[in-house]
Amino acid sequence: MQDINILIVDDDEDILMLYRHYLIEEVSQVDCISDPREAIKRLKFKKYDLLITDILMPFLNGIELTKEVHEIYPDLPVLVCSEGGTTEAREIVAGIVLNKAISFGATFALKKPFKKTELLASIKESTKKD
Repeated sequence: MQDINILIVDDDEDILMLYRHYLIEEVSQVDCISDPREAIKRLKFKKYDLLITDILMPFLNGIELTKEVHEIYPDLPVLVCSEGGTTEAREIVAGIVLNKAISFGATFALKKPFKKTELLASIKESTKKD
């Protein structure tokens, strides 16, 4: 899986560091951004093989980001991740928002928290060529 360039968007810096830790030796390049608006700008100047985004973020949520990216770059796979926020119904909320993201063009969805092996399998599934 070394030949993959990934852009990751999450407003939680600790999560971004975790992604980087998980992926630094697994893929060619990992760029991490905390502002989804910056991700859209970055995509205009650099080619990526996969976008990984959180759902619950300020300014532009992951569903909105997925929809916008899908309209501009329909061939870019998008892996969405969410834990469902801080409600007691976290499992239900996570399922609903992840399914909503799929309906707006996300390629694959992953519920947080996840293990490195789950992330790598999701990346492999999201970027496989038909």
